[in-house]
Amino acid sequence: MLNLGHRWKDFDPYLLVTTLVLMAFGVVAIWSAEGQEALGLGNLGVRQAIYGVMGLTLMFLVASFDYRFLATGAWIIYLAGMVGLVAVSLPQIGVVIAGSRRWIQVGPITIQPSEFAKLTTIIALAAFISSRGPAMAELGNFVVSMLIVGLPMGIVFLEPDLGSSLVFGAIWAAMVLMVARTRMLYFGALALLAAPAFVTAWRFVFHDYQKERLLVSYNPSLDPLGEGFNIMQARISIGSGGLFGAGLAGGTQSQLNLLTVKESDFIFAHVSGMFGFIGMVALLATFLILIWRCFSVIEVARDSFGQCLAAGICGALYFQAVVNIGMNIGLMPVTGITLPFVSQGSSSVWTFLAAEGVLQSIMMHRRRLAFQSG
Repeated sequence: MLNLGHRWKDFDPYLLVTTLVLMAFGVVAIWSAEGQEALGLGNLGVRQAIYGVMGLTLMFLVASFDYRFLATGAWIIYLAGMVGLVAVSLPQIGVVIAGSRRWIQVGPITIQPSEFAKLTTIIALAAFISSRGPAMAELGNFVVSMLIVGLPMGIVFLEPDLGSSLVFGAIWAAMVLMVARTRMLYFGALALLAAPAFVTAWRFVFHDYQKERLLVSYNPSLDPLGEGFNIMQARISIGSGGLFGAGLAGGTQSQLNLLTVKESDFIFAHVSGMFGFIGMVALLATFLILIWRCFSVIEVARDSFGQCLAAGICGALYFQAVVNIGMNIGLMPVTGITLPFVSQGSSSVWTFLAAEGVLQSIMMHRRRLAFQSG
């Protein structure tokens, strides 16, 4: 039997280093967005650094455990995630910020349960898919997999939080398409239903502000002083960054406070203004390396459960990065999705670091599984 020391030799340093680089980008950018105040707890950048250290501790703790234990308690973990989502809707517990009830105040920290629910849903769906195996080709199991994701997706949408709800859909698509043995016929049927479903949702489900945000995302001039203002400022900030950027103070849009929400939704535009084209390319390259390592975990995982976990985590990471960067440069609608490891927020960084701990656990236990099967 391989001992713990041998397992740590399979710890993936590329995953860790790229994550640390992204977190460093985030801490510096958030500190800059706060106006480069003194290095005290009042600065969000300093707080983000503290959240990052706490999250890294969590990552190493999760990595030290055998990820297969998650399968035995998958439905309890899933239920805990759902309890957190439901608790947000209670006026006595949920905190309203900018018209949305998405947070819970725990002492000095604001927690967003929808972030943690992404990981709990990945665990439950991975347990379900891996337990079904070839039976995932049956329509009933395909539908159940949609329901497992549809429940948290619907609750989050009603908060309302359209952006985070879409992440659950990306998680499901990544896991079912990449790992599950299902029939493409089902996806073809979903594709045919997509257009009428969107029209129905547009007429009866979407809130007015969500419709306006989607329309303005592709034509900011429709509301240049409202919803379109930040989009226009983000594009100006990215374009004016030049080759090397304007330095730690950020671009002119950031310095004049024309670019708002620059510590979270529009942090990519702020980073581009700080470090220019070179910094933007460096940030994108770091994300590409990170996603490449996630795909590597899928390839080396020795069991279906591990493959499903890695696929779900990779799907969430890839989707959020593409949508956040896309909405900064005008290719995606503004949905309020954070840039993983970079945007400000304790819940987001803790969730993704815990997810990385799961990936590391899969890497560290793959030889043990191969030894046992041999």
